[in-house]
Amino acid sequence: MGDSKNKEKVSLKLLVNKETNKVLFAEAGKDFVDALFSFLTLPLGTIARLVQKDSKIGPVTIGCLNTLYQSVADLDKEVLWTEESRGLLLQPKSSSEHYCNTLKLNIDDTQPTAYFVCTNLETCIYRYFTTSINRNCACGVSMTRSISLEPFHKGFVNDFATFVVTDNLNVVPTASHYTSLDLVQNSGIKSMSSLKEMTVNVTKEKVLDLLKCSLLSNSPLTDIFVTKMKPSLERSLFLPSGYIHCSNFQITLNLVIRKSDKKILYAQGDQDFVDLLLSFLTFPLGALRCILGENSSLGSIDTLYNSIVNLEENKFLLSKEAKNRLVSPYGYLQFRSMKLGLSRPEDTGRYYCYYPQVSCKQSINNDPCFISEEFWRDIKKSREVKLVYTESDTASRKGFVKGPAMYLVTDDLILAPSSPISALHLINRLETPLTDVKEKVVTVGIQDCLNIFKASLISTSALTIGLSHLLTDVKEEK
Repeated sequence: MGDSKNKEKVSLKLLVNKETNKVLFAEAGKDFVDALFSFLTLPLGTIARLVQKDSKIGPVTIGCLNTLYQSVADLDKEVLWTEESRGLLLQPKSSSEHYCNTLKLNIDDTQPTAYFVCTNLETCIYRYFTTSINRNCACGVSMTRSISLEPFHKGFVNDFATFVVTDNLNVVPTASHYTSLDLVQNSGIKSMSSLKEMTVNVTKEKVLDLLKCSLLSNSPLTDIFVTKMKPSLERSLFLPSGYIHCSNFQITLNLVIRKSDKKILYAQGDQDFVDLLLSFLTFPLGALRCILGENSSLGSIDTLYNSIVNLEENKFLLSKEAKNRLVSPYGYLQFRSMKLGLSRPEDTGRYYCYYPQVSCKQSINNDPCFISEEFWRDIKKSREVKLVYTESDTASRKGFVKGPAMYLVTDDLILAPSSPISALHLINRLETPLTDVKEKVVTVGIQDCLNIFKASLISTSALTIGLSHLLTDVKEEK
């Protein structure tokens, strides 16, 4: 990141144990805590892109997330329903972007959503807005007039709230019964001479590195501000997903397994299986606890999530909705998989467009603005507008990749169209004798797919770990 990316900075005071060279806790205000909380709003596709960015600690690898993301970039356009499908996965929109785009330390580099209305807005009898500039209004006139969103959300926590943030990202209000003395005593420190204070400046680059470390480490504050070391993925105990779903959804897979070590070399499945894997990239980080159960196995993310759950809404957080955006988020999914049941609901909110010459002081170039019903104000020159879904919205409901077709997915979630020759080339590239290979046809459900998803976040063997319970009868033949 260049200097222009780091003009914004926030001061942070740290208390460090001199003997262990570890951060006990940091004193933080709204700007830093909002940046931490915003991690949970980021779709995994955005995270896959951000962790590959250069910074002080360099790129990091998060299980199979990097390879799955790269597979989307490498897919031939003929495989995808639309080129917009690729964009939905490589540049997924956060459903909470309106909360984050005013943050002082916002690291999400996704292009903000653009909104357009009928060119003849003032006289048009139809009241629609869209996210596509290539759409015509019901009156026949092009919808090319840009409107901007009034920034009525300003982060997640209250302006005057202050917090203590521990090394593993447990965020506790200073106005709580849990004091800094508790933290020091619980750390086994008996003398203040063992402690030292540090004041550091936190830039966007530091927040980016903090995101990287928080996904891998239980001590990200120490990693970034004290030891300045790049953490590596610690192998976590795999616990199956705790997501419960009553669907009878099933997919048939052909697993190609190396008998000598029960490793799945690759799986062959149809477009439904690939669509499910790709949809993982659209899930916001905060949704993992809803999907995977109490243990996501991702560094300090569980601790961060739990601390938000324990915060009082309307006291330390701006609202109940702000809290839900963090702990119960839904994805921006234009792809709505009824099989998985994890997509966001249709947008049923009410929006009002109003004119800057009357009351919108923050508008630029006299463009109209719109605000949601929740933040409706008494503005005379206004009109209700409704979202019109674009063609790419509708098309992507079919999924991301074309079918009927068969696809090949490797253990580390590299995916491509399947063919007999490509499958044999893969076995050869993995230096596996044909005598050590066995095929097994299995039927998997949602629980199995989510086990693959969970394994993909902590390992580069997502299929083998996620489907290990299906490999018990696979053994080397002697």
